[in-house]
Amino acid sequence: MASLTQLCGAIAALGAALIALAVGAAAPLWLAVPLLAAGAGQAVVSVLALHGARLPLAAVAAPLLLPTLAWLATLLVVRDAAATLPLGPMLAESALALTAAGLLARRPRTDDAPGPIAALLVLVGAAVVVAPVATIALTGTHAGAFAQPHGEHGAVLEVEEHVGH
Repeated sequence: MASLTQLCGAIAALGAALIALAVGAAAPLWLAVPLLAAGAGQAVVSVLALHGARLPLAAVAAPLLLPTLAWLATLLVVRDAAATLPLGPMLAESALALTAAGLLARRPRTDDAPGPIAALLVLVGAAVVVAPVATIALTGTHAGAFAQPHGEHGAVLEVEEHVGH
């Protein structure tokens, strides 16, 4: 079973993965490829960390740091292309990914598995922190701009009643 630190890192990595995939889906091709690859890698790291796998530092750092490094390099080299990436979601993705990388790179002092209550509380606590960050970041992506507002699913038909027929 995963340590408590790994559980927090896994939830943060999953939030970062969702944002990287959403931003990458609408990015220019040369930015989309590393963002989508990193998003998929972040999701894999998250699942493996939830499973309790002890990942080498390189396996954690590569997918979690790649989107932030690609974004910063783009900001420094090609500013016009960087403007196509949404600032808020990229900041949120970077914060979640860097937090996850730090948590998953940390090695626990003991191999004792946490109790089920402690693990559940940590998962809920991490989700309470990551979910709003990821949700708000996703609304700032291209996909979020075209999302259907809640409560307005499907077409609304107005039927006029004809009295006296």
